Amino acid sequence: MRPSVFLASALATLVAAADSSSTTKGIVYPDWDITIPRYESTAASVAGINALATTYQIKCLPGANTLSCNIKDPWTIIQGPATASFTGVYTASSTGKNAVTVTREWKCDLKSYTESASCSMSFKASGTVDGRGISTSTSSKNKNLPTRQLATAGILVTGGIASFTASQATQTPSGGAAAPAKAMVTAAPLGAAAVIAIAGML
Repeated sequence: MRPSVFLASALATLVAAADSSSTTKGIVYPDWDITIPRYESTAASVAGINALATTYQIKCLPGANTLSCNIKDPWTIIQGPATASFTGVYTASSTGKNAVTVTREWKCDLKSYTESASCSMSFKASGTVDGRGISTSTSSKNKNLPTRQLATAGILVTGGIASFTASQATQTPSGGAAAPAKAMVTAAPLGAAAVIAIAGML
């Protein structure tokens, strides 16, 4: 099942949650075929920002039950005009004799939305299924990922919103290079996808 299948189902959640103390930011991610849990009760906080990238930490919304969100340690998303990455650990199953923990990472070097990207992904799962221990992993690299395998979505940001207009948001780190004028994340046709829950792309 494609991760993008989960996106539309959470659209109403984000629209309802957005208010004056929150905003939605567009992101680009690789649309690999890996089934993942649908977490709708999530929100992001800005953990760092500069002219090259913004670092987000993803947590469960206050009061969310484990069925709608089960994130023990914050996930990390880094998104910029020329880069995008995700690192996160989540519980894929925790009922009865099933207890599976998944670690997922991906990273993309972006050119422009009309060009290819270079992406890598790793996926590890371990735990018990029906009382038996399991362990599995996979990884993938693609130096010329076609545009059709890149998706756009949006994340609800509820913390650190003032960072977007702070001076450091336009500062280039020492040793860094300015992003291209038509970078993928800024040129991507977000449209309605810009208010889609983060659950579908993780």
